[in-house]
Amino acid sequence: MAFGHQKLTVDATVRSLTVPSDVNFAQVKVETAAIRYRLDGTDPATAEGVLVSAGDAFTIYGNDTLKNIKMVEATSTDSVINVSYGTANTGVHGVIITGTA
Repeated sequence: MAFGHQKLTVDATVRSLTVPSDVNFAQVKVETAAIRYRLDGTDPATAEGVLVSAGDAFTIYGNDTLKNIKMVEATSTDSVINVSYGTANTGVHGVIITGTA
């Protein structure tokens, strides 16, 4: 079973994850400022993409989704995200957001 961890600054430059081999699942915690993401190959922008607020977490399922997700800051404030990678036998491919509110 493969595992990994990544700490990433999400700023005005579109960022992707550095996905370890043999994983298909990631838990992402948005630490400091909101981000936006897209899964369709198009770059997100500060006003384009799915908004994830600071303090929220989201779970990414599927190696294809892990490799396709692109993220950018949602405001002019850089964000730090922490990512824990692993394997899950769910058959799910996509993203589930867990809000704090």
